Amino acid sequence: MSDESDVIQARLVKFIQQYKEGQSSEYEVDFNQLAMSVFDYQFQNNLPYKKFAQLKHKNPLTVKNWQDLPLIPIEAYKQLTLSTRDTTQAEDVFYSSGTTNAQQKSRHYISDLRVWEQSMIAGFKQYVIPNKEKITIFSLFPDMSSHPNSSLSRYITTAMQVFGTENSQVFFKHNQLDYVNLISALKQAQANHEQVLVLGASFSYVHLLAYFDQHPQTFDLAEGSIIFDTGGFKGQSQEVSMSTLYKNLGQVFNVSREQIINMYGMTEISSQCYDRNLADLSQNQSIYFDKMPPAWVKIQILDVETLQPIEQGKRGLLAYYDLANWDTCLAILTEDIAIQNEHGFTIIGRAKGSEAKGCSIAVDELLKVR
Repeated sequence: MSDESDVIQARLVKFIQQYKEGQSSEYEVDFNQLAMSVFDYQFQNNLPYKKFAQLKHKNPLTVKNWQDLPLIPIEAYKQLTLSTRDTTQAEDVFYSSGTTNAQQKSRHYISDLRVWEQSMIAGFKQYVIPNKEKITIFSLFPDMSSHPNSSLSRYITTAMQVFGTENSQVFFKHNQLDYVNLISALKQAQANHEQVLVLGASFSYVHLLAYFDQHPQTFDLAEGSIIFDTGGFKGQSQEVSMSTLYKNLGQVFNVSREQIINMYGMTEISSQCYDRNLADLSQNQSIYFDKMPPAWVKIQILDVETLQPIEQGKRGLLAYYDLANWDTCLAILTEDIAIQNEHGFTIIGRAKGSEAKGCSIAVDELLKVR
């Protein structure tokens, strides 16, 4: 591994460790300096991104603030090979589910997992189990053993290895939920008054609730148990509103809304954002359900046509600046519509129609560098 990438990774790990539990007066300066260093590294070593940045008339000499970094459209992870290092030597590569186009999936090469793991572990601890060291995790989504090259499966495997008790289990086998053994494990945890964290993608819960409609079951999980929704309705056979889904889950598991959390994550990013309610609850603060980025992530909400920042409270495209994406692209223009306020941000949905105009313009620019 090159000395340059070693230095970048060491600085990122140090930054995550320094700011994972709070920010100091030096935080904004430290974030910006590190973002500029990562951009310089990517500009020098990621040729497609360098070409894209030059098309936007941006380079390390002209960009001084993270807000001005050239935002590469998320579509680039499907169209281009984005990496600062030899992809044949990557420690892992994540592929998107391909629900929009099964023939064209995003590819996110992870040349070294050190920063990814530090980001995942620190974010999970801060927002999911802020007042616990371990918890029994019941996963409704496959782990890496049966679903390699999935960023969510690696996330789940890491969560269970670092934070799961010995009773933690995966209940997704042979491409389907193992309802019988899941029910047995939930009943055993209930009898033992054992806190559990039930973790699954949104569609996992939709199928679980449908099963319980046919085979009625309710549980009385121990106080402090958590329902963790990792998201991911896109492209699935059924969609329900989040409020309806969480209401039904709360009734089935006897878990309050404050103990249900949602995550924003995707193949192309290395850091996740979480609803802040469990963190608020652990500090006896007023509880909000807006999402908060960890300290090594910044966001901006942009006008859907001009791609310029807009004021709080207005809908726009989500721009995502993830320092942990050190070896691909730090600054990404997503296709998600969001609203930001003083408490965090909320995802409204995928850009459609006129809202997608900015995305389309960005992709047109992207195709010029292929």
